[in-house]
Amino acid sequence: MSSNKDDFHKIIERSNKILIFPPEKNTTDQIAASFSLYHLFKKMSKEVTLFLKQPLPEKLSFLKKPDKIIDDLSGSRDFVIIFNTKKNKIVDIKTRKEDGQYRIIVTPEKGSIDPRDFSFVPAQFKYDLIITLGIESLEKLGASYYDNTDLFFEVPKINIDNHGTNDNYGQINLVDSTASSPAEIIAELALEKYENLMDEDIAQSLLTGIISATESFQRPISTPTAMITAAKLMKYKADQPTIIRYLYKTKSLSFLKLWGRVMARLNWDKQAAFIWSLISEEDFIQSRADKNDIPFILEEIQKNFSDGRAYAIIYTGEKTGTNARIKFDNEKTALALAEIYDLPTSKDMLIKFPGKNLLEAEKDLLEKLKAG
Repeated sequence: MSSNKDDFHKIIERSNKILIFPPEKNTTDQIAASFSLYHLFKKMSKEVTLFLKQPLPEKLSFLKKPDKIIDDLSGSRDFVIIFNTKKNKIVDIKTRKEDGQYRIIVTPEKGSIDPRDFSFVPAQFKYDLIITLGIESLEKLGASYYDNTDLFFEVPKINIDNHGTNDNYGQINLVDSTASSPAEIIAELALEKYENLMDEDIAQSLLTGIISATESFQRPISTPTAMITAAKLMKYKADQPTIIRYLYKTKSLSFLKLWGRVMARLNWDKQAAFIWSLISEEDFIQSRADKNDIPFILEEIQKNFSDGRAYAIIYTGEKTGTNARIKFDNEKTALALAEIYDLPTSKDMLIKFPGKNLLEAEKDLLEKLKAG
């Protein structure tokens, strides 16, 4: 990998507009690794953009958040109309929107414009380098890739991953299946070449990525190398106790009690690829939790059951009535359900069932999901 490292440093030096791209269905460690690269490149005075499709998880709120995060690649390349003004100058340009059209009205200095004097060309992309993290193949990017294939083919790519099944699709491939996470690979690069730029924010993000991926060094993927790297990061004030507190210890006893009740009633419908559970008013009373805990419980369910298209908790309370909070991994399913219930399309949806009890709401939602 040494030659790849050398090439990595060279391409970083000559790149100025960098797009960092973790998976659309990202994990905590991949987001943290993305943060570390963002802060590192900003210290190099690069123009950096982070692409994140999903909302940032609450448990990463302690990390310094990047200033520029996008969730849509539209507008990544301009289209240029060129006029040859050697024989006939342009004296005025107006624009007008009407009847679903955007019109550009060009006024020449004399006579009319010769069609041979203007041409259409695509401009350069807004990015001169793409860095992907934890993505085994470009197809895994889903719609972001298929809607912007020219971007991913024409702009150089650095592929950072720890999956042995990686397609090595980048111009530079930093793929190490022995590493615990992309964060560990980035940490090795940063400590080796950019130690003078290392600071608390970068180190904290990298250590968060490693701790999250290894579950605080409890998983089999934890290696002596990962632990040594973590120790090095702590020299730059990366705070392991704070990371562990936010990642694993922020769950209150009431949250854990409610989570236990949710898991005890977990259901799976293979046809609809739907995972759901029910919470009654009594569950809230006994656990001393409330509906604000539901999105975080759904996040845990989604993280541990990757085969689902939709995840829901149907709950009822004296003040709230019967509702369903749903998270989607499938845009088509989200769109279909939004149309049925006449709601805005969202990957995190709240559906109300006025006049229905838990079982009636459960039946209604399951029927709609299967129909969609």
